[in-house]
Amino acid sequence: MRFAVESLAQCWDQGQALLELHWREIALHQDLIPLAVDRESYQQMERAGQLQLVTMRDDEGILRGYHVSLIRPHLHYRTSLTAFTDVFYIHPDFRKGATGTQLFRYVESQLQARGVQRMYATCKLSLDLRPLFKRLRWTMIEYVFTKLVGA
Repeated sequence: MRFAVESLAQCWDQGQALLELHWREIALHQDLIPLAVDRESYQQMERAGQLQLVTMRDDEGILRGYHVSLIRPHLHYRTSLTAFTDVFYIHPDFRKGATGTQLFRYVESQLQARGVQRMYATCKLSLDLRPLFKRLRWTMIEYVFTKLVGA
């Protein structure tokens, strides 16, 4: 696998099929909330230097995984440049060995080079990745809850 920082333009078209697969695997309430990515907002963040897209490609150059970070000073700690993981995904056929660990280590190295001090990420209970984060020496700090409004 090859990891690289790429622009949205470099992988947008190829990434759509992988993003759809990602959504189908983990998204709640798919019957009520369709996948509808706000491409313009992502492009604005990228132009502002607030987005990092890391790709994972196989030897033929086919996109097999991605990690998207939103980078900015933390609103509570404005002197701390922080990366908030927006989404990350590896195609199920490529979740072997240390692929996830390698992806996150590459992401971390690229964020460190940008001056990021701290990273945040979440994972779904339905796809429990706590062992990955433990291997990477992350600290679990909170639980995340969701609710459909009015339900």
